[in-house]
Amino acid sequence: MLEKNLSQLTVKYLNQILGGEAMRLAAREKSDELPYFLRDLYDVLPGKLLGHLVTFAFVKGGQPLAAQQIDQHTKQLRELLKNPVIVALPEIGPGERKQLIKHGVAFVVPNRQFFAPQLGMILSERFRTESRREQELVSPATQALVIWFLHHQPISEIWHPFEEAAGLGYTGMTATRGIRELLQLDLFKLEVRGRAKYLKLSGSRRELWEKAKPHLRTPVLRTLWTYDRRIFDLSGVRWAGESALALMTMLSEPQQPMLALTADILEQAKHAGIFFEPRELADGVAVQLWRYTPGMQVKEKTVDVLSLWLSLRANQDDRIQIALDEIEEKFVW
Repeated sequence: MLEKNLSQLTVKYLNQILGGEAMRLAAREKSDELPYFLRDLYDVLPGKLLGHLVTFAFVKGGQPLAAQQIDQHTKQLRELLKNPVIVALPEIGPGERKQLIKHGVAFVVPNRQFFAPQLGMILSERFRTESRREQELVSPATQALVIWFLHHQPISEIWHPFEEAAGLGYTGMTATRGIRELLQLDLFKLEVRGRAKYLKLSGSRRELWEKAKPHLRTPVLRTLWTYDRRIFDLSGVRWAGESALALMTMLSEPQQPMLALTADILEQAKHAGIFFEPRELADGVAVQLWRYTPGMQVKEKTVDVLSLWLSLRANQDDRIQIALDEIEEKFVW
């Protein structure tokens, strides 16, 4: 029996990201033509994707299959059915994704990723069509408070964020607005003790992160470039972008170093005689101007992990996306 939910979600997802009736499934199943072990593992349907004849193989029952197995199965399906094969999976882990991409297996995970290099199509969760209106995004100060909380605040304690807000350079009024935003989005619960008001997390840190993601923006306001290597010596400057990601994962270092700083530090740099260009310089240093401090973790040389994730989540390079999955999974929730 066809995995209706997976097939329906796949059709809906691909039509959303590719438009209109980009994907269509035929009514006739091809499973009768297949060896028994393939019929046991997959529901197979012919279909069309942007005019291409394609075979879709829907994994049955969320069965755990190794990437090497899926690679062998898709090769067999291609030989038997004479069409490109796209495997549909209900979910996928970072390691599995990496291996499937390495083997060149075309796959789709509804609402997460579509990888079909044979058809010239590589789309990830960053391409979801659900628009986020500007008013749904929290202010930079509120975002900084959420990031600070996830890095520093024990889940078992109630939180009075005014002290942290002051440490991040925000006024009491800004902190009050931030608390209001957090409550409006139901990211925290209000707890009143006498005259004092506190915030309390009702779920886990990971649940807070997932719930907050749609309301968080890239911390990068804009990027400038400089030839002046004195930029590396400024206090408060942090490794950012692919440079920071390379320090945290096995990703290769980019050809062009990338740093992050705040507007205050940028002004200090300019007063010190460091000149910046608005256009990319081939042999220069890329300098990101951040909306809030990139130094959430004082002892680290890089920007904080979660802000780094937010700064790169729109990047279209699958190597970057795999590395982002890795740092997200490694974070101590």
